[in-house]
Amino acid sequence: MATGIQPVRQSRAMNGQYRAERRFILLAVIPALLFFLVFQVYPVVQAFYMSLHDWQLMREQQPFVGLANYQTVLSDPVFQRAIVNTLIFAFATSIGSTVLGLEVAFLMQPINFGSSILRLLYFLPTITVGIGVFVVWRWLYHPRSGLFNQALLAFGIAPVNWLGSPNTALLSIIIMSIWGGLGFSALILLSGIKNIPGDYYEAARVDGASAWQMNLRITIPLINPIITFVFITSLIGAFNVFSSVYILTGGTGGPLDSTQVIVLQIYQNAFQRLWMGIASAMAFILFLIVFGVTLLQLRLRRSADAWVT
Repeated sequence: MATGIQPVRQSRAMNGQYRAERRFILLAVIPALLFFLVFQVYPVVQAFYMSLHDWQLMREQQPFVGLANYQTVLSDPVFQRAIVNTLIFAFATSIGSTVLGLEVAFLMQPINFGSSILRLLYFLPTITVGIGVFVVWRWLYHPRSGLFNQALLAFGIAPVNWLGSPNTALLSIIIMSIWGGLGFSALILLSGIKNIPGDYYEAARVDGASAWQMNLRITIPLINPIITFVFITSLIGAFNVFSSVYILTGGTGGPLDSTQVIVLQIYQNAFQRLWMGIASAMAFILFLIVFGVTLLQLRLRRSADAWVT
Protein backbone atom coordinates (compact mmCIF):
# COMPACT_ATOMS: atom_id res chain seq x y z
CA MET A 1 0.00 0.00 0.00
CA ALA A 2 2.78 2.40 0.83
CA THR A 3 4.43 1.74 -2.50
CA GLY A 4 1.29 2.94 -4.28
CA ILE A 5 0.93 6.12 -2.22
CA GLN A 6 4.54 7.23 -2.79
CA PRO A 7 4.25 7.88 -6.57
CA VAL A 8 1.02 9.82 -5.99
CA ARG A 9 2.71 12.06 -3.45
CA GLN A 10 5.64 12.61 -5.78
CA SER A 11 3.26 13.53 -8.62
CA ARG A 12 1.41 16.01 -6.41
CA ALA A 13 4.69 17.50 -5.25
CA MET A 14 5.88 17.92 -8.83
CA ASN A 15 2.57 19.53 -9.83
CA GLY A 16 2.81 21.89 -6.88
CA GLN A 17 6.38 22.80 -7.79
CA TYR A 18 5.33 23.36 -11.41
CA ARG A 19 2.50 25.69 -10.35
CA ALA A 20 4.86 27.59 -8.04
CA GLU A 21 7.40 28.02 -10.83
CA ARG A 22 4.67 29.18 -13.19
CA ARG A 23 3.43 31.76 -10.69
CA PHE A 24 6.98 32.98 -10.17
CA ILE A 25 7.51 33.34 -13.94
CA LEU A 26 4.25 35.25 -14.30
CA LEU A 27 5.16 37.57 -11.42
CA ALA A 28 8.56 38.20 -13.01
CA VAL A 29 7.22 38.74 -16.54
CA ILE A 30 4.15 40.87 -15.80
CA PRO A 31 6.06 44.01 -14.59
CA ALA A 32 8.34 43.91 -17.64
CA LEU A 33 5.34 43.35 -19.92
CA LEU A 34 3.44 46.26 -18.34
CA PHE A 35 6.50 48.48 -18.67
CA PHE A 36 6.80 47.53 -22.34
CA LEU A 37 3.11 48.17 -23.02
CA VAL A 38 3.01 51.51 -21.19
CA PHE A 39 6.30 53.01 -22.35
CA GLN A 40 6.76 51.34 -25.76
CA VAL A 41 3.52 50.15 -27.32
CA TYR A 42 1.17 52.87 -26.06
CA PRO A 43 3.34 55.80 -27.26
CA VAL A 44 3.63 54.21 -30.72
CA VAL A 45 -0.15 53.67 -30.95
CA GLN A 46 -0.82 57.18 -29.66
CA ALA A 47 1.65 58.70 -32.12
CA PHE A 48 0.01 56.87 -35.03
CA TYR A 49 -3.40 58.09 -33.81
CA MET A 50 -2.08 61.67 -33.69
CA SER A 51 -0.64 61.35 -37.20
CA LEU A 52 -4.17 60.80 -38.51
CA HIS A 53 -5.43 64.05 -36.95
CA ASP A 54 -4.73 67.74 -37.37
CA TRP A 55 -3.23 67.63 -33.92
CA GLN A 56 -1.92 70.85 -32.45
CA LEU A 57 -1.02 71.49 -28.85
CA MET A 58 -2.95 74.08 -26.87
CA ARG A 59 -6.08 73.42 -28.92
CA GLU A 60 -9.20 71.59 -27.75
CA GLN A 61 -10.40 70.13 -31.06
CA GLN A 62 -8.13 67.75 -33.00
CA PRO A 63 -10.04 66.97 -36.24
CA PHE A 64 -9.49 63.69 -38.07
CA VAL A 65 -7.71 64.17 -41.43
CA GLY A 66 -6.76 60.61 -42.37
CA LEU A 67 -3.58 60.42 -44.45
CA ALA A 68 -3.53 64.16 -45.21
CA ASN A 69 -0.58 64.71 -42.85
CA TYR A 70 1.46 62.09 -44.72
CA GLN A 71 0.60 63.73 -48.06
CA THR A 72 1.58 67.14 -46.69
CA VAL A 73 4.85 65.84 -45.30
CA LEU A 74 5.88 63.90 -48.40
CA SER A 75 5.12 66.87 -50.66
CA ASP A 76 7.12 69.30 -48.51
CA PRO A 77 10.43 70.20 -50.27
CA VAL A 78 12.17 70.75 -46.92
CA PHE A 79 11.21 67.30 -45.67
CA GLN A 80 12.24 65.77 -48.99
CA ARG A 81 15.62 67.45 -48.54
CA ALA A 82 15.74 66.09 -44.99
CA ILE A 83 15.16 62.54 -46.27
CA VAL A 84 17.96 62.89 -48.82
CA ASN A 85 20.34 64.39 -46.26
CA THR A 86 19.52 61.65 -43.76
CA LEU A 87 20.19 58.93 -46.33
CA ILE A 88 23.47 60.55 -47.38
CA PHE A 89 24.55 61.00 -43.77
CA ALA A 90 23.56 57.47 -42.73
CA PHE A 91 25.26 55.63 -45.58
CA ALA A 92 28.36 57.84 -45.65
CA THR A 93 28.86 57.57 -41.89
CA SER A 94 28.25 53.82 -41.80
CA ILE A 95 30.51 53.04 -44.75
CA GLY A 96 33.24 55.36 -43.49
CA SER A 97 33.26 54.05 -39.91
CA THR A 98 33.11 50.41 -41.07
CA VAL A 99 35.89 50.69 -43.67
CA LEU A 100 38.17 52.78 -41.48
CA GLY A 101 37.34 50.62 -38.46
CA LEU A 102 38.36 47.53 -40.42
CA GLU A 103 41.63 49.19 -41.41
CA VAL A 104 42.34 50.18 -37.79
CA ALA A 105 41.53 46.63 -36.67
CA PHE A 106 44.04 45.28 -39.21
CA LEU A 107 46.70 47.65 -37.87
CA MET A 108 45.99 46.82 -34.22
CA GLN A 109 45.75 43.05 -34.67
CA PRO A 110 49.51 42.26 -34.51
CA ILE A 111 50.14 44.69 -31.62
CA ASN A 112 50.56 43.00 -28.23
CA PHE A 113 52.40 45.50 -26.02
CA GLY A 114 50.15 48.45 -25.17
CA SER A 115 47.18 47.09 -27.11
CA SER A 116 44.79 47.73 -24.19
CA ILE A 117 45.78 51.41 -24.07
CA LEU A 118 45.31 51.72 -27.83
CA ARG A 119 41.85 50.14 -27.64
CA LEU A 120 40.93 52.56 -24.86
CA LEU A 121 42.13 55.56 -26.85
CA TYR A 122 40.14 54.51 -29.90
CA PHE A 123 37.04 53.82 -27.80
CA LEU A 124 37.14 57.12 -25.86
CA PRO A 125 35.01 59.08 -28.41
CA THR A 126 32.23 56.50 -27.98
CA ILE A 127 31.99 56.90 -24.20
CA THR A 128 32.64 60.65 -24.09
CA VAL A 129 29.66 62.90 -23.40
CA GLY A 130 28.23 63.84 -26.79
CA ILE A 131 27.46 67.50 -26.10
CA GLY A 132 31.03 68.19 -24.98
CA VAL A 133 32.42 66.51 -28.09
CA PHE A 134 30.11 68.52 -30.36
CA VAL A 135 31.13 71.79 -28.73
CA VAL A 136 34.81 70.94 -29.26
CA TRP A 137 34.19 70.10 -32.90
CA ARG A 138 32.26 73.33 -33.36
CA TRP A 139 35.37 75.16 -32.22
CA LEU A 140 37.56 73.06 -34.53
CA TYR A 141 35.34 74.11 -37.44
CA HIS A 142 35.32 77.81 -36.48
CA PRO A 143 35.90 79.88 -39.66
CA ARG A 144 38.56 82.13 -38.08
CA SER A 145 40.07 80.63 -34.92
CA GLY A 146 39.34 76.95 -35.54
CA LEU A 147 42.24 74.49 -35.49
CA PHE A 148 41.46 73.12 -38.97
CA ASN A 149 41.57 76.54 -40.63
CA GLN A 150 44.70 77.47 -38.69
CA ALA A 151 46.33 74.33 -40.10
CA LEU A 152 45.21 75.29 -43.61
CA LEU A 153 46.68 78.77 -43.18
CA ALA A 154 49.99 77.24 -42.11
CA PHE A 155 50.16 75.54 -45.53
CA GLY A 156 49.08 78.67 -47.36
CA ILE A 157 45.53 77.42 -48.06
CA ALA A 158 42.55 79.75 -47.69
CA PRO A 159 40.26 79.06 -44.70
CA VAL A 160 37.08 77.08 -45.26
CA ASN A 161 33.72 78.04 -43.78
CA TRP A 162 33.04 74.46 -42.74
CA LEU A 163 29.62 74.85 -41.12
CA GLY A 164 28.62 78.06 -42.89
CA SER A 165 28.70 76.80 -46.48
CA PRO A 166 26.01 74.53 -47.98
CA ASN A 167 28.77 72.66 -49.81
CA THR A 168 30.70 71.61 -46.71
CA ALA A 169 28.26 71.71 -43.77
CA LEU A 170 26.87 68.18 -44.11
CA LEU A 171 30.32 66.81 -44.98
CA SER A 172 31.73 68.36 -41.82
CA ILE A 173 29.11 66.62 -39.66
CA ILE A 174 29.75 63.33 -41.47
CA ILE A 175 33.50 63.57 -40.76
CA MET A 176 32.84 64.21 -37.08
CA SER A 177 30.38 61.28 -36.89
CA ILE A 178 32.83 58.89 -38.57
CA TRP A 179 35.45 59.88 -36.01
CA GLY A 180 32.94 59.28 -33.21
CA GLY A 181 31.95 55.80 -34.41
CA LEU A 182 35.38 54.63 -35.52
CA GLY A 183 36.45 53.23 -32.14
CA PHE A 184 33.32 51.13 -31.65
CA SER A 185 33.55 49.62 -35.14
CA ALA A 186 37.27 48.94 -34.79
CA LEU A 187 36.92 47.14 -31.46
CA ILE A 188 34.04 44.94 -32.63
CA LEU A 189 35.95 44.00 -35.79
CA LEU A 190 39.18 43.47 -33.85
CA SER A 191 37.45 41.03 -31.51
CA GLY A 192 36.29 39.06 -34.55
CA ILE A 193 39.79 39.00 -36.02
CA LYS A 194 41.28 37.84 -32.70
CA ASN A 195 38.95 34.82 -32.70
CA ILE A 196 40.20 33.52 -36.06
CA PRO A 197 42.40 30.43 -35.51
CA GLY A 198 46.07 31.10 -36.21
CA ASP A 199 46.39 27.89 -38.21
CA TYR A 200 44.86 29.61 -41.22
CA TYR A 201 47.55 32.29 -41.24
CA GLU A 202 50.36 29.81 -40.65
CA ALA A 203 49.26 27.76 -43.65
CA ALA A 204 49.00 30.92 -45.75
CA ARG A 205 52.52 32.02 -44.77
CA VAL A 206 53.89 28.62 -45.76
CA ASP A 207 52.28 29.10 -49.18
CA GLY A 208 53.97 32.51 -49.47
CA ALA A 209 50.89 34.71 -49.03
CA SER A 210 51.44 38.38 -48.19
CA ALA A 211 49.68 40.23 -45.36
CA TRP A 212 47.31 41.87 -47.87
CA GLN A 213 46.44 38.50 -49.42
CA MET A 214 45.78 36.96 -45.99
CA ASN A 215 43.46 39.81 -45.04
CA LEU A 216 41.65 39.58 -48.37
CA ARG A 217 41.39 35.79 -48.60
CA ILE A 218 41.15 34.76 -44.95
CA THR A 219 40.25 37.57 -42.56
CA ILE A 220 37.51 39.38 -44.47
CA PRO A 221 35.56 36.24 -45.50
CA LEU A 222 35.66 34.82 -41.97
CA ILE A 223 34.49 38.05 -40.28
CA ASN A 224 32.03 38.98 -43.02
CA PRO A 225 29.01 38.47 -40.70
CA ILE A 226 30.62 40.82 -38.16
CA ILE A 227 31.30 43.42 -40.86
CA THR A 228 27.65 43.20 -41.90
CA PHE A 229 26.53 43.57 -38.28
CA VAL A 230 28.73 46.63 -37.70
CA PHE A 231 27.59 48.29 -40.92
CA ILE A 232 23.86 47.72 -40.42
CA THR A 233 23.81 48.72 -36.75
CA SER A 234 25.76 51.88 -37.61
CA LEU A 235 23.32 52.57 -40.42
CA ILE A 236 20.25 52.21 -38.20
CA GLY A 237 21.79 54.44 -35.53
CA ALA A 238 22.76 57.07 -38.09
CA PHE A 239 19.14 57.51 -39.17
CA ASN A 240 18.43 58.92 -35.70
CA VAL A 241 21.03 61.69 -35.95
CA PHE A 242 19.92 64.80 -34.09
CA SER A 243 22.23 66.11 -31.37
CA SER A 244 25.24 66.75 -33.61
CA VAL A 245 23.18 68.60 -36.22
CA TYR A 246 21.28 70.57 -33.60
CA ILE A 247 24.38 71.75 -31.74
CA LEU A 248 26.65 72.39 -34.72
CA THR A 249 23.98 74.31 -36.66
CA GLY A 250 22.22 75.96 -33.74
CA GLY A 251 19.05 73.93 -34.35
CA THR A 252 18.39 75.45 -37.77
CA GLY A 253 19.54 72.65 -40.08
CA GLY A 254 21.25 75.27 -42.21
CA PRO A 255 22.72 76.81 -44.13
CA LEU A 256 19.94 76.63 -46.76
CA ASP A 257 18.64 73.36 -45.25
CA SER A 258 21.87 71.61 -46.24
CA THR A 259 21.98 69.77 -42.89
CA GLN A 260 18.26 69.21 -42.38
CA VAL A 261 17.61 65.66 -41.19
CA ILE A 262 14.39 63.84 -40.36
CA VAL A 263 14.68 63.88 -36.56
CA LEU A 264 15.47 67.60 -36.56
CA GLN A 265 12.35 68.17 -38.68
CA ILE A 266 10.32 66.15 -36.16
CA TYR A 267 11.69 68.28 -33.32
CA GLN A 268 11.01 71.57 -35.10
CA ASN A 269 7.42 70.66 -35.95
CA ALA A 270 6.60 69.07 -32.60
CA PHE A 271 8.20 71.44 -30.10
CA GLN A 272 8.67 74.71 -31.98
CA ARG A 273 5.56 74.85 -34.18
CA LEU A 274 3.50 72.51 -31.93
CA TRP A 275 2.24 70.56 -34.97
CA MET A 276 2.12 67.18 -33.31
CA GLY A 277 0.13 65.54 -36.12
CA ILE A 278 2.70 66.51 -38.74
CA ALA A 279 5.59 65.49 -36.46
CA SER A 280 3.95 62.11 -35.78
CA ALA A 281 3.58 61.48 -39.52
CA MET A 282 7.28 62.27 -39.98
CA ALA A 283 8.14 59.88 -37.16
CA PHE A 284 6.24 57.04 -38.79
CA ILE A 285 7.90 57.69 -42.14
CA LEU A 286 11.25 57.42 -40.34
CA PHE A 287 10.01 54.22 -38.70
CA LEU A 288 9.20 52.72 -42.12
CA ILE A 289 12.68 53.63 -43.38
CA VAL A 290 14.39 52.05 -40.36
CA PHE A 291 12.10 49.02 -40.61
CA GLY A 292 13.13 48.56 -44.23
CA VAL A 293 16.80 48.80 -43.28
CA THR A 294 16.23 46.23 -40.52
CA LEU A 295 14.75 43.80 -43.04
CA LEU A 296 17.77 44.46 -45.24
CA GLN A 297 19.98 43.65 -42.26
CA LEU A 298 18.36 40.26 -41.76
CA ARG A 299 18.63 39.46 -45.46
CA LEU A 300 22.28 40.48 -45.66
CA ARG A 301 23.18 38.52 -42.53
CA ARG A 302 21.54 35.38 -43.88
CA SER A 303 23.35 35.84 -47.19
CA ALA A 304 26.66 36.46 -45.41
CA ASP A 305 26.27 33.36 -43.24
CA ALA A 306 25.37 31.23 -46.26
CA TRP A 307 28.36 32.61 -48.19
CA VAL A 308 30.80 31.81 -45.40
CA THR A 309 29.46 28.29 -44.90
